[in-house]
Amino acid sequence: MYPISYEADFNPEPNRWTTFFRLILAIPWMIVGYFWILLFYVGVFLAWLLVTILGRYPQWLYDFNAGVVRFTTRFSAWMYLQTDEWPPFGLSDDPSYPIRVNIAPPAARQSRLKAFFRHLLALPVLFVYSYGTALITSVAAVVAWLTIVFRGYLPQGINDMFTYTHSFQARVLGYAALLTDDYPPIGLERAKDIPAAAPAPPSQPQPPAAPAV
Repeated sequence: MYPISYEADFNPEPNRWTTFFRLILAIPWMIVGYFWILLFYVGVFLAWLLVTILGRYPQWLYDFNAGVVRFTTRFSAWMYLQTDEWPPFGLSDDPSYPIRVNIAPPAARQSRLKAFFRHLLALPVLFVYSYGTALITSVAAVVAWLTIVFRGYLPQGINDMFTYTHSFQARVLGYAALLTDDYPPIGLERAKDIPAAAPAPPSQPQPPAAPAV
């Protein structure tokens, strides 16, 4: 299992009014997020230095950078209409919130070489996110906004699309922030495979009934 995972509770009937004014309502979170992101840039640079030199990620710095990844993903999921619940302003984990970004504890040791070249290695997935999944999220958000405001429900397919794009966002941000050395997978999210049941043996033909005497 990848060390950064994403879970979202599906709400098929969001509030029409908070959906209609979502961009205006999101302004306070945008302001707070601006300062978190500024500190995040500093935190990622410190992490790059420390992991490259020491081969490990200090717990306090790991918690902060992981918290910003969590805040950014929760806010994105709310702003783009996957959830109707107001997101927390803080960085700590909240299992009761319908959007959950689960981040594994830091590894005892990390690769100095992978850390040194991290931002170069992250370019392909950053490109895919910026020009692929971000576009998909924007299109899905427009469809979600129109459907919720005029029909009063969020389609399951749009929710599934959000789950894919936001989970990919969390993985890419976490990888760029050196939270893991594992390269984020690119591909659609899908349910865990369930082994198919063994086919039933073919029925044996029954012998013809004996004629009545």
